Amino acid sequence: MKNISWLLNEAKRHLELTKYTKTKIEERGLSIELLEDKDYLTLLDAFIFRFIKLQSSIGEKLFPLVFEILTGKDRTEATFIDILNTLEKYRIIPSAEYWKKLRKLRNEFVHIYPWETNLKLEAVKKALQEIETIEEVIKNIERVAK
Repeated sequence: MKNISWLLNEAKRHLELTKYTKTKIEERGLSIELLEDKDYLTLLDAFIFRFIKLQSSIGEKLFPLVFEILTGKDRTEATFIDILNTLEKYRIIPSAEYWKKLRKLRNEFVHIYPWETNLKLEAVKKALQEIETIEEVIKNIERVAK
């Protein structure tokens, strides 16, 4: 089993690169016309990839481990919603519903087809708005991990 500091470093690396691409996207703006630019499209794809990795590494790896730290219970004895409810109770995440919303957004990225440019841009807009809150979640996990 990987320890929490290793997993936190992984999540923080994904966050760092997500924030970097976020800054670059915000400098250029979001528009369908920019999707004709291969460099811009590569930038969007990098953001989407890192956002997916960030959300997955926190939700699938860190949350179960934090659940164990907080409760002393084995993660396999709890459903994911139980884990989310516990993390909400300890103010690690804003709410269980918030994290489910992020998971849904992550899944949108996975299922958007290349020609669905409007959907892609809308999903990117939503994800850009969530980076600061995700960063707070990581800080909350660090607080518990100490």
